[in-house]
Amino acid sequence: MHIVTAEIKALPAKVEQLTAILEAMLAPSRAEAGCISYRFFRSHDDSNSFLFYEQWQDMAAIEFHFATEHFQQFGAQLKGLLDGEPQVKIFDASAVAVP
Repeated sequence: MHIVTAEIKALPAKVEQLTAILEAMLAPSRAEAGCISYRFFRSHDDSNSFLFYEQWQDMAAIEFHFATEHFQQFGAQLKGLLDGEPQVKIFDASAVAVP
């Protein structure tokens, strides 16, 4: 299993618009083959900040997700809404031994 985290910060006047775009990503992403979990959260400390937390079966599923039309449209919709670049990290959860 692989985990993706993405930290995204909205410009103050764009929070509601960004929230709607993030919500629109949920259903099509969750319907993809290989998607185990796909969620986002709004920061308690900074209401302009969001965190995506995604679980995918493997890297092939993540690569497929990044290539989908809805993900490509999502990237285009972010222009002018963000304070900085999204910070995306991918973790290989299978590489960690569970006691």
